[in-house]
Formats: sequence, C-alpha cells, structure tokens
Amino acid sequence: MAFRWYFSIRTKILLVLVAVVVPAVGLYLGLASRISFQDKTLLIYELNQTSVRTLGDSVEARMGRVFDKLRAIGRAASSTKSSQFAREYLKGDREMVRVGLLSSDPNSANGKRWVEKRLADQPGFLEGYGQDPDYLDRVRRAVPIPIDAAVKQGTAAVSAILPPAPGATEATDVPPLMTVALSLGHGRVIYADVRTETMLETFGSGSIASVWLVDSNGRLMASSDQKRLLQANQVSSDPLVKIARQSKVRSEVRRFDDGPDSFLGSFYKISAGNLLVVSRTDQGEAFAAARVLMKKSLLYAIVVVSAAFLIALFFAHSLTVPIQKLVNATRMIAQGNFNLLVPVRSGRGDELSLLANSFNSMTHDLRSSREKIEEYSRDLEKKVADRTVAIRETQEALVRTTRLASVGEVAGRAAHEVLNPLTNISTRLERVQTTSFAETAKDIVLLREIVGAWDKDYREKGMKGLVDGLESPSRAIPGKKLIEEDLANLISVGKDSEKRLEALRGDVQFLLKETLRIAKIVNGMRQLTRVSGNRKKLDLHAVLDEALESVGDLLTKNEVSRERFFCQGSPSIFFDHDELLQVMTNLIRNSLQAIQAGRREGVKQGEPSKVWLTTQVVSSPRGPRVMLRISDNGPGIAAENAAKVFDTSFTTKSMEEGTGLGLSICRRFIRAYDGEIELEKSEPGIETSFVIDLPEGGQT
Repeated sequence: MAFRWYFSIRTKILLVLVAVVVPAVGLYLGLASRISFQDKTLLIYELNQTSVRTLGDSVEARMGRVFDKLRAIGRAASSTKSSQFAREYLKGDREMVRVGLLSSDPNSANGKRWVEKRLADQPGFLEGYGQDPDYLDRVRRAVPIPIDAAVKQGTAAVSAILPPAPGATEATDVPPLMTVALSLGHGRVIYADVRTETMLETFGSGSIASVWLVDSNGRLMASSDQKRLLQANQVSSDPLVKIARQSKVRSEVRRFDDGPDSFLGSFYKISAGNLLVVSRTDQGEAFAAARVLMKKSLLYAIVVVSAAFLIALFFAHSLTVPIQKLVNATRMIAQGNFNLLVPVRSGRGDELSLLANSFNSMTHDLRSSREKIEEYSRDLEKKVADRTVAIRETQEALVRTTRLASVGEVAGRAAHEVLNPLTNISTRLERVQTTSFAETAKDIVLLREIVGAWDKDYREKGMKGLVDGLESPSRAIPGKKLIEEDLANLISVGKDSEKRLEALRGDVQFLLKETLRIAKIVNGMRQLTRVSGNRKKLDLHAVLDEALESVGDLLTKNEVSRERFFCQGSPSIFFDHDELLQVMTNLIRNSLQAIQAGRREGVKQGEPSKVWLTTQVVSSPRGPRVMLRISDNGPGIAAENAAKVFDTSFTTKSMEEGTGLGLSICRRFIRAYDGEIELEKSEPGIETSFVIDLPEGGQT
C-alpha cells in the first residue's frame, strides 16, 4: 500500500503563506529590479543623447563661425594686399592662430603639389603654455593640412594637439589646437590653426559619462578626460566610434561592449569638418546605486516575510482548534447521532461561530429531511409517469411533422429538372450531417468533459484544488500536465471548428447555387416547348468541372469514380450556361442510374464503376468542332432501346426516379446552338458513350 502524506490545516496555512508570500516578494523584487534598471538605462540614454546633441550643436555653431571667417578672408585672398587684409580682419580675434592659402601648382604632375601663402600669424598665446613661436611649425610637420578632405567634402577639421614634451604631464603644458581647411574652388584651399580652449571648457568633466569630440582621423579634439586627451588621443578603434562612422543616421543611442565591460553610448555627427561627438557611460558605474537599493530591499523583504510567518503561525493555531471540534462532531453525526450539538463560545461573532451555528442547524434539518425523503420518493414516481406521457405526445407530433416533410419532398421530385439539383442538395446535406454534425457533437462532448471536470474541482476543492488538479500529470499524454492536455484539446477543437466552418461556407454556397438552378428550372417548365437561353461564350472545361462538382457527392456516395480527359488548351463554345449544365448533369446522372440498376439486377458491368468525360477539337468543312463524350462502364443500353432513347415519350426509369428532362430535351437544347448529340457506342461492362458535337468558339 502506497504511503500517503497528511498535513494539518495549520501546516497547510503556513505552506500556503510561504508559497504565496515568498514568490510574491521575489516577483516584486525582480520586477522592481528590472524596472529600476530599465528606467536607469532610459535615463542614461536620454542624458547621453541630450548631451551629445547640445555639445554637437555648440561645436557645429562654433565651426560655422570659423568657416565663415575663412570664407571672408578667402574672398580677398586674390588681391595683392590679402595678407594685410587677413591681419586686419583677424585683429582682435583670439581663436585663429595662423591662416594660410594653398594653391595647386599647375606645373606639377596631376596637380598634387600645393604652394602655400602665409596670410597671418598670431603666435602670442603660445607663451602662456611655455612654447616658442616655432611650435606651430612643429605642429604642421606632425599634423598635415587636410587638403584632400577639404577638396572632397568642402570643409575639413583635424586635431592638432601634439603629445606632451618630456616632463610635461598636465594639459597646461600643451596648447589645444585644431587645423581646419576650407575649399575655395579653382584649386585653392584656405586653412587655419584654431585654438580650442573654449571647446575644452564645454567638454569639461562632472558626470559619469565620458564625452569626446573626434575628428575624421579618429583623434580626440576635445574630451571630458584631459589626461586621455594628452596620453591616448587616438580612438578610431573604439567600438562606439566605429559604430558611429558606419551608421547612416546622424544621431543614435546604442549599447555596446568594450572588452569585458559594457557601455551605454550615444553619438552625434557634425557635418562641418566631418566631426563626431560621442558620449559613453560605464554600465557598472551607472547601476551601482540601483544594486545597493536592491540589496536593502531584499533585507527589508526578509524581515517582512519573517514577521508574516510568525503572525500566520499564531493565527493558524487559533483557527485549527475550533475546526477540530467540528470534525469530531461530524464523525458522531456520520454514526447516526443527530442529537449532538457543537458548543458555541458566546461573544464570538467570527466565521467559526457562524459555522458552528450552521452545523447545529444542519443537524436539526437532517432529522426533518429523513422524514421527507419517503414522501419525495412517492411524488417522484408520479412525476416520471407524467413526463413520460408528455414525451410520447411530443414524439407523435414530430412523426406527423416528418411525414408532412416527406410528402413535400415527394411532391418536389415530380419533375426530373428539379430532381437533379435536389439530389445534389440532398447528397451534400447528408455529407454535412454525417461529417460536420458528428464531428461537432464529438467536440461538444469533449468540451463538456473538460468544463465538467473543472467545475467539479472548483466546487469540491475551491480555486486551489482546481489549480492543483490542472497541474497534475495527464493520464492520456505521458510527460504532460492536465492543463496542457486540456489546452491542447481546446486548441484542437478551435481549429476543427474553423475548418468545419470553412467547409460549411462552401456547402452553403453550393446549396444556394443549386437552389437558384431549381428556381430557374421551375420558372422555365412552362416553356419547355421552346428554348430561350442566354447565349454567351463559355469555357467548356470550366463548365464540365462544375458539372462534375455538382454531382460529385452523389457519385462518391454510390462508389462511382469520375475521370476527365481534356484536350490541350481551353476550347470555348457559345451556349447558355445553365442549360449546358443541365444537359451535362442529366447525362452523368443517367450513367449513375444505369450503374445502380445494373448492380440491383446483377447485370455485367465494369469494376470499379466509373464515369469519364473526354474533349477533342477536330476540323470539319463547317469549321473547328468540339467533340464532347460522356462515357461509363455500366451495363449499357439494350439494342432494342438504342433507336428510341431520343423519343419524347420514351423512358426506362421508374416512377420514383421521375420523368422530366430526358434525352429529347437535351438534344433540343444542343440543336438550338447548332450542335448534335448521338449514342456513339454501347458495350456492356466496357464503355457506353454519348458524343456531343458543338461548334468551337475559339480558345479562352
């Protein structure tokens, strides 16, 4: 015998408390941590984006002013007093240190040699950095003028900050410079060495983000970290700089890795000089405060859970003692002692007191209920007899209704014109009844079983019992839970319902089409003596496929296969669509009825039974003709009846099969469109064929 675990209510309360509170606190901490980190990430993204945009706009405005000054100097550069103009123009300007004009030498190979004309020098500021006037020449030898970039892009700017001399470790020992160049066209480029102290102040430190201004060569022109600017100012290999250079957008925020560390970064491209402002924040530094907050929240959660556990322990003890008294009283009542009452503590108005009072009332009600059971039993027999009589009356009324419906069906089959579409409708409805209804009934039974099981668990065990039941292993699908089995069944029922709905939509369209055919046939029965079709160009193969489809259910039901042997292309004819469809369905149905009659009479015929259609386009003195054959391997037509099949009054069908649209009417329809029909051959069990000869109306 398998060992079973039993837990007291007190233990269950504590377990439920642990199972609910601990995951809830864990979920809260997890969500809080995730939301905190997400908010922090978004904040850093926004700060980085705002920082690079603000700095980028400031740098772009500054570069715009510099290039405007160069353009003004460049306009006067062709005059003999260009140097004097440049010195006068830059008088009082504290930004530009040196200005020069480069002209392409037309005598050099490919025009690659440039001749420089110095326009202005203002080296006085170098004294503040302890540098002599030759420092600018050393800068020029170390940092070439970006002539090619200026010619190609119109403007160019590169960092002109040299590494510090031996013994110089502070930024105050190195003059902050950049070299800018502007193409004037016609083989002329004007350049200037520009001071960047103001730009460095704009990029000053003060936040956890590192902000750089990078030139097109990947060198730092300004940075929030002044030491980085002097010691390692080549940053072209930095991941964020690579991302920015490859990106097609002007500004973007990205998360990236640089070695083992993760960073949150943003960049902003400056068109003037092809510069780049980047801001990167170490993810570890950014989330340090959030991690401390999470640790404090965890300690607080532990304290709260411990306090809740102690309170629940005290509450469980005060709850289980009265319940145990109720359990003992229940056992006594189960033994037949209905005189036992549970003591109720006076002054206690909680649920346990209400339960005890209800228990005592139940005991009293049980005594009176036992006396009423016998009386209910007698009344039940009388009610069953009355309901039986009512059911019989309902069944008789249903039989009368069915008989009236049968009479209406027999009356509706009075003419063969109506019989064909009615047979198609009936066959299609039988298929719907035998397939769609049966499958729907199975799905309903499955849904009732699932809902019934859920309802039973919920009513008997409550929500927890329902959840535990759904989490239990499935007996039908090993390795799966019951909830997974139920969900799989519900999904399967939904998919099956969608498929049946789609099939039912097609069946309704088919039934509507056949009903319209009946209406047209009934409306035209009064004029059977003349043909009044709507002549139009038809795709013959499409009409034949429609005819096979309309009687397809009937053929399948009677185990008769259908085949088609159509010629190449799609020959067209001029005919009334509905009249041609009536002719074809009548001929196919005649073949089916002959096969059915042969089976009943045991006459020799081919196995398996089949009906097939063949088309062929042939040449004739009257032009191209379409030869359409309707064939079957049934018992064939007797020799004495072969000459009479097209007579108006001739038929081999019983009264139950109807008499309406016969071969004589089919021939009259076909002849009305310059066609002809005849019995081509009749070989019992091999092939019986009718051939229809119609004028071909061209390829569709």
